[in-house]
Amino acid sequence: MKKQNGTTASVTEPTPLAEAADDIVKNHVLLSSAAGLFLSSGLDIAAVTGIQYRMAKKLAELYEVPFEDQEVRTVLRALSFSTIARLFSSGASVLFNPNEKSGRWSEGLTNAAVMGFFTGAVGKIYSLHFERGGTMEGLGIDQFVELAREQVERGELNPATIFSFSSRIWQSL
Repeated sequence: MKKQNGTTASVTEPTPLAEAADDIVKNHVLLSSAAGLFLSSGLDIAAVTGIQYRMAKKLAELYEVPFEDQEVRTVLRALSFSTIARLFSSGASVLFNPNEKSGRWSEGLTNAAVMGFFTGAVGKIYSLHFERGGTMEGLGIDQFVELAREQVERGELNPATIFSFSSRIWQSL
């Protein structure tokens, strides 16, 4: 128990498994951000799809969750999330760079941030699902959305925490 603002709060230390999962997610956030920064539209989607697939596989191996029977679903899920991230990035680029004076670098930075954010969010959700004893078969899009909504409501999944997570990644390099 730890005192916070005059009240006692329960603080759980991350387990070695959770720390290893965070390292896996961290590495894949970096890869996704790099893909978003340096690759053109379409290629970034393909690269981030592969990166998210690899991340899901590594997390499944870490948590000893059977993976082989769900490879196609995992690829399709990763393709969906990377496509959504790219669409979101395109919209964000228009909002943040309405006069396009900032050029391609600004667009690339926005894409890198969004691709990294989505990959981090996907990784956190896989980790949470596996920590709770979930399997690859038990993680459909509806369960994925439910876990994401739960994390948003608890304040554990939001742009600030993911960007804070990303910031810690870059500082550790």
